Amino acid sequence: MNHQLEQRVARLERHIKFYQLSFIGLFISGLGLLFMSFDREKNAVPDLLQAKKFQVVDENNRVLVEINKEGGNGQLSTFTPNGRRLVSLFTSSGGAGGINTFDKGGDVLFKVTNTDVGGGYMALFNGEGKEVVESGVTTAETGYVRVNNRVGEKMAWITYTQDGGGYFSLSNNGKETFRLSTPEAGARMGIYNGNNVRIAYMGAQDSKDGNITVWSSTGTRTGGLPQ
Repeated sequence: MNHQLEQRVARLERHIKFYQLSFIGLFISGLGLLFMSFDREKNAVPDLLQAKKFQVVDENNRVLVEINKEGGNGQLSTFTPNGRRLVSLFTSSGGAGGINTFDKGGDVLFKVTNTDVGGGYMALFNGEGKEVVESGVTTAETGYVRVNNRVGEKMAWITYTQDGGGYFSLSNNGKETFRLSTPEAGARMGIYNGNNVRIAYMGAQDSKDGNITVWSSTGTRTGGLPQ
């Protein structure tokens, strides 16, 4: 009888040890799954992240990138460590998107936005902040290019004629000295003196006949072909 009791006790002890080991194993497995779940949640990419302003700062807490709302519209700017604006993506006063880039002194170098009448506009500026190249869309929905001197005065102008041809002019000190156009009748070229008086002309007449004419500095005709 004692031998049978000892056997039963031994079997019971083995069963208890088995259940203990099983419980410990399940507990450890549960902890592992829990930690893995926490790690996945920590590293998961959120579907949506919202804030009224975002900033990227350097190790000295100086703002390098900023995304916020300006004038009711979104804008993004990048900065130097000393706070100078480098690039700005914004909304223009006409409601279109705009891009400005700046030099290390904070002066604009490059600008993309819209013209006052609609359409695109692009400009380059020199180190003095003067606009030296400009291109965009005219009121007639055609393109134009303007090249200025160092103080922002027009030197060259390329656009269109009213009947759809090309137009090119050169200026000096704000006065036009050369004009080339291509209306429907044919090409026409005019030369002007420093007083903005036309002194020579060559081109097609409305009849499509050729013509060459010269004038004095005061605008008096002095010769031409045909006579």
